Amino acid sequence: MSLQNKGILIQAGLGAVLVTVLMIPFQSLTPLALYSPMLILPVMLFFTLQAPPRALLGMFLSFVCGVAWGAAFLAVQSALPGVPLELVMGIGVACVIFLVLAVHPLVFGRTPLGMVPAVLLGVVEALLVTNLSVLLPDGAPVPNLPWLVVIFGYGCVMTLILILVQDKIIGALLGAQWRSAPTDEAPSSQIPPTPPVRPSPRPTA
Repeated sequence: MSLQNKGILIQAGLGAVLVTVLMIPFQSLTPLALYSPMLILPVMLFFTLQAPPRALLGMFLSFVCGVAWGAAFLAVQSALPGVPLELVMGIGVACVIFLVLAVHPLVFGRTPLGMVPAVLLGVVEALLVTNLSVLLPDGAPVPNLPWLVVIFGYGCVMTLILILVQDKIIGALLGAQWRSAPTDEAPSSQIPPTPPVRPSPRPTA
């Protein structure tokens, strides 16, 4: 088995254990244990983006912006009680998505607020939690928008711990440097190196 495959298997086992253990404080110290699976969303988003560890702060701040966009939409929605919900949701959501896709790359593209996927996730979570809360049974805890920020922030801390612990343990076990996320100097060890593209020889006359 190759060194890379061994590292991936060890990383999978460590990830499963660490995620489970790191969820315990949230489940025991907050009234929102029901929503602890949402803690995995920042982990998924971070590794999907293949971002460097320093991007975690930007991902969190971008998510907060998304929640703020969702709060603005909900404020407009509550100010238009006579407008059909389908119309508000259809046109309103389209406008919010357009603003996010335009404002954040063009205005905040070079700042920590420019991670558009994290912004969109914040918008979606804000709308889902608010609109689906009516379906929950009486007495069930409902996370408000500040709680969404807390949950996502906790997930970002979990992600950072995963990176640091996994890389340290895998490096010690395999005797080689392992990077769960790319850095400025080197890509992630999970990604096979891409061979350089050689120009095709020109046909001779």
